[in-house]
Amino acid sequence: MQDALRRLVSAIEAHDGISPINESGSLGIDGTREADFFFMGRRADPFGFVVCDERDGTLQVGVHPEHRRDGVATQLLTEALAAYPDFTAWAFGTLPGSRELAARVGMSPVRELLRMERALAPSGETLDADGYDVVTYDPADRQGIVAVNAAAFAHHPEQGRLTVAEFDQLAAQPWFDPAGLLVAKRDGRVAGFHWTKSHGGGLGEVYVIAVAPQHEGKGLGRVLLQRGLDHLAYAGHDRVQLYVEADQERVVRMYRNAGFDIGQVDTSFQTKRG
Repeated sequence: MQDALRRLVSAIEAHDGISPINESGSLGIDGTREADFFFMGRRADPFGFVVCDERDGTLQVGVHPEHRRDGVATQLLTEALAAYPDFTAWAFGTLPGSRELAARVGMSPVRELLRMERALAPSGETLDADGYDVVTYDPADRQGIVAVNAAAFAHHPEQGRLTVAEFDQLAAQPWFDPAGLLVAKRDGRVAGFHWTKSHGGGLGEVYVIAVAPQHEGKGLGRVLLQRGLDHLAYAGHDRVQLYVEADQERVVRMYRNAGFDIGQVDTSFQTKRG
């Protein structure tokens, strides 16, 4: 079933130019994270699916291009919502028809996630933050990184719940590069970090950048951003992307000032209440 779903995801991505699942959904298909599934078609050859990501409380639906406009997505989402009524549903890229599909199953938009992107080249300078050392990842920093992540993303419905065990799962993925996880320390303790990611083909990502609340306002975020971008550039990447919540206006402004533009908008939908 895993291989069949992977083939279907690839076919959908090839047609739409965007994957119908995110990283957490992919880990669910792999069996690394808890997930339930609804699908249509034969188990060895499905043409529609919903990944019910139990970790993040989200539904991610995909339908093969040859089986669209036949009510497949509507039926799948209706069945998934009957089992998981409090889950939200992602529409990656907010493709045509996604809002209409959500409305048919009684869902409305509640959140937008921006993918921002820019060209990448070495900056030619090294920024520093007074009193902080920026070093590459050491496994001894795992708990400190997770603690900073939890504090920095306490408002975030998914990122803020990262555990040490989940960190270890991500660090075991083929794309993980210890040299691409830059850690800022003060007095030997983790104050912030910039975790970069390589997608191949010249594309890098600002995967996670976080600064502990007590260290905000000292320019550390800007230093970590520049250090991570330079790491990606020197590693041979010529493009970089990142994801940020649309309502985080200060953070979006920081990225715009760093040359990033919005390339994609993902929309999260939830069942109407009351």
